[in-house]
This record gives sequence, structure tokens and C-alpha cells, in this order.
Amino acid sequence: MIAIINPDTPKPIVEGLMSHGFTPVTIPLCTTVQRPIAGHPDIQLCMIHHFVIYNPAIERFIINLLHQSQYIPIRGQSIVQPAYPYDCAYNCACTGIIAFHNTKATDTVIQEVLHRCSVPLIHVKQGYSKCSTCIVNTHAIITSDKTIHRAALNNTIASLLIQPGTVTLPGYPYGFIGGASGLYHDTVYVTGIFSKHPDKIIIEDFIRNHGKNIIYLSKLPAIDIGSIFFLDI
Repeated sequence: MIAIINPDTPKPIVEGLMSHGFTPVTIPLCTTVQRPIAGHPDIQLCMIHHFVIYNPAIERFIINLLHQSQYIPIRGQSIVQPAYPYDCAYNCACTGIIAFHNTKATDTVIQEVLHRCSVPLIHVKQGYSKCSTCIVNTHAIITSDKTIHRAALNNTIASLLIQPGTVTLPGYPYGFIGGASGLYHDTVYVTGIFSKHPDKIIIEDFIRNHGKNIIYLSKLPAIDIGSIFFLDI
């Protein structure tokens, strides 16, 4: 079991992944975007069903790793660039039955794969949709973004709207819950604890009420590392 993570991921989180049986693999920095998000996996990868669409400028060893996994890697069209929204072409949030993204930014190959998989793509204002969305299961998400929250509810997806903040992201005022988590089978893994988050209890209850466990990978405050991508090899 592989966990693709940010090379800036703090050591306690890496150790937490290893203690749960995952082999952490750091994604190379994306040199065409701002440094604080250059190591975020969700800037360069998008997972849709058994496909992984990747930034064509990504280093070869990640492509080779994807080929060794149970996923089918597909080369994206967009090369991510420094300025928003050209840095978030791959930051689409897909639950498995629906996807949310600012469609002005969505990579064309992602759009084609979603269409092939019969997954509707819903336009929202937020370009960093994956960062902003903790996917709990195919029918449930957690977000602090009101446009994603409304779009989910309008499309029969259960959504918990939480208050923004308390998730850290070095270089920015705060990060997002999607970037601080990853879903693998029956468990939502979170980089750190929500000790200061005003919605801590309802977040935990929402996850459990939708049939998933929650595991905190460290005792650090939750940190946005650009999502965790789990791969079965």
C-alpha cells in the first residue's frame, strides 16, 4: 500500500502512515507553481475511479509507480502554471459518482475521463476543489467552501459545512480539510488532530455516521499537505 505525499510532510505524519502499513512516497516538487503548494500531490494528480490523470511535466518515476499500481495512469493535457487558476487544473474533487471543480480550470483529459465514467462534473467557483473537500464516501463530503457545499446538497450529496481555519498551511493564512486528509477503504486518515477546530466533534460524528473510521496520523495540528493519495500495488 503506497501513500503519495508532499515531500514537506512532517516526520510524525510519515511515521503515522508507516505505522498503519503504508509505504510513503514523496511526489517531486512541481517547479511551475508557487513553492508553498509545489509539493501538493493534488496539484499534479487527479484520481477518478481506477484512473489517475497526471500533470505531463511530472517526473517519470511517479508515472512508473502508477503503472505498477492497480490504477491506470493517463497523461493530462494541462501543464500547471504559477497563476491561479492555471495552477489547479488537476485539483478536481471526485467522490466516485460526482465531481466538483471550477470548470474554467479543469484539465480537458479529466473532463473526458469523467464523461467516460459517467461522472457529472459540477461547476463551482473554487478552483482548489480537492484541497477544499474531504471525501468521506461516494455520497458524503466535508468542506468549508460554501459553493461546494451548496453544489453537493443540490446534487443529493450529503455535505457537512465546517468553519474555515485552524488547518495549517505554511505560506498561507490557513489550509483546508481536503488537503489534510485522504480516504482509503473504510478509513479517513487525517494528518493531525482537530484540537482547536470548533467543529471537531461534528466532523468525527459525520465521518462515523457515514460508515467510515477516522484515524489521526499524528498529534500535530491538522496540516494541509495537498491530500494523501493511496495506491494499492
